[in-house]
Amino acid sequence: MDFPLRILRPFLGPRIIKTGLAVFLSLFAAHAVNSKYGAFAAVAAILAVQPSVSRAKQVFLNQVISNLIGGVVGALLGRYLGPSSGAMALGVVVVLGMCARLRLNETASLAVTAVIFIMDRPEHDFINYTAARLGAIMGGMLIGALVNRFVKPPNYMARVSDEIQFASERVTSFADHLLASLAAPEHYRKEQIKAEAHEIRTRLETAGTFLELSVEAGGDKWRLLPLDKAHASLFVFVERIMDIHKIVLQVGGLQPGPELGAVAGALKTVLALKADVIAAALEARRPAPGPAAAFAQAQGELEQLAGELVDRRETRERGLALHSVLTNIRHMGWRMESLTRLLCER
Repeated sequence: MDFPLRILRPFLGPRIIKTGLAVFLSLFAAHAVNSKYGAFAAVAAILAVQPSVSRAKQVFLNQVISNLIGGVVGALLGRYLGPSSGAMALGVVVVLGMCARLRLNETASLAVTAVIFIMDRPEHDFINYTAARLGAIMGGMLIGALVNRFVKPPNYMARVSDEIQFASERVTSFADHLLASLAAPEHYRKEQIKAEAHEIRTRLETAGTFLELSVEAGGDKWRLLPLDKAHASLFVFVERIMDIHKIVLQVGGLQPGPELGAVAGALKTVLALKADVIAAALEARRPAPGPAAAFAQAQGELEQLAGELVDRRETRERGLALHSVLTNIRHMGWRMESLTRLLCER
């Protein structure tokens, strides 16, 4: 059973199904009223099915304006200048200029197509053809917009939460691999680091796309702001983990004992803080105070050890390396503190 489902899954996405339904309904409606322009209605319906309702409204408006421009210009030039090649070229130039002026660049090609189709009519019934074509297009756009609005509207907020949750778990796994390699960083291969970082960034980029769609759809501002900050914070965690590995690699690894223990303690507590604060952002609650307190204590212990090492000439280089590691860990903590303040303002 899994094999046919795996083959069919790309064809069963909600937007694909909605687009097919919109095309079917637009063609059915065109045939029901004996319209000869069902193809135009179908194309308009396809364009009306957009990732968000607000984007669909904008596309609907742009399509109507573009087709009106193309239709009016084509009908007027066809009637007064005839369907000559020069008149068609003039129509294309005029329409492109008007679309550029109105910032309708994305729909300019359709407006130009309208000019060509209208002026190339062998019957030369430019006005009637233009009216019928625009009617079919607006009908198709309306059907597509209704399907987009009422047939399984997408829940982008849930998709954002899923992607951020997954990315957060992968960041923890990424950091766990760093922790395991602190004493021998050369064993954590550059190829593996790049692959893990790429996977996390890809999921975060997907989350960013869904965040934009949630904003366009008019999502709850107080739910979106923490998710947006959590999304940006996880990018920082990825960069800082990579930087810490570079620092540790440059000094040949951390020495077992207080040095390794202090860095591991700070990393573990900032990861625990991240897990709690990200979960709080996803659940729309306040973070617990415990992880923040534990991180502050571990951060203080690492700062004290780094200072002691810097004060001794023979260990100054390692102390400076620990300070650099601490700076990266602090950046992670500051991101979580900022997100915590936002969550507590609700």
